[in-house]
Amino acid sequence: MALLPSGDLLLSTEESNLKTISCSSSKVEPTKYSVNPLITLAVHVTIDHKILVGAREVQPNHFPVNGPRQVIMMTIDGRIEKVYHMDNKGKQMFTVPRRITTDNDNNIYVIDILNEDWAGKIVALDETNGVRWIYSGHPDINKEHTFKPVALVATKSDNIIVTESTHHIIHILNISGECIHYMNTKDQLGIQLPNSLDIDNAGILYIGCKTYNRAPDEAKIYTVQVSGF
Repeated sequence: MALLPSGDLLLSTEESNLKTISCSSSKVEPTKYSVNPLITLAVHVTIDHKILVGAREVQPNHFPVNGPRQVIMMTIDGRIEKVYHMDNKGKQMFTVPRRITTDNDNNIYVIDILNEDWAGKIVALDETNGVRWIYSGHPDINKEHTFKPVALVATKSDNIIVTESTHHIIHILNISGECIHYMNTKDQLGIQLPNSLDIDNAGILYIGCKTYNRAPDEAKIYTVQVSGF
């Protein structure tokens, strides 16, 4: 989901049209934002009110890939302005574009899931020239397990925070795609299974967590004060 300038919530529900939840009535309604004949996987609203949507072909599951996998940029009026789908070598750019965020310069960052084991990568784009860089995990961590990103968010300093839920890892990337810091949130913060992220104007980082299968615990949302990045 993403927040529209009106205050309404914009939702991706794996249908062709995005939906909204009204901030005044809590009513769910379809919108003019359509990727037909594809379905939506992710949605993000930029600081200059562009709508970014991750999309794929219609089929029950993400795999196998049987059609286009795209990130689509729309205007606030619903007009498609740009489609990211082929890289500089003419190959399909995405497999499952599952999460999207942008920084202060409207550079685009996408979590792309590569297989059924949820291995993935971060693809950094700009508005004109396509792929800037790709991050596939820190080599020290990759010795232990495959990089499986689940959420990302940009800070005021244009660094990107990425979570790996299963392994309780947070990666902090700079604008060039270098990992400037990583931490095990379970060991260092007592936060297990970090599964979603957001950050507010005061620099408070919100970390939403999931629970272990069949665990009786309720899922938690933590607030963390961040500074310096």
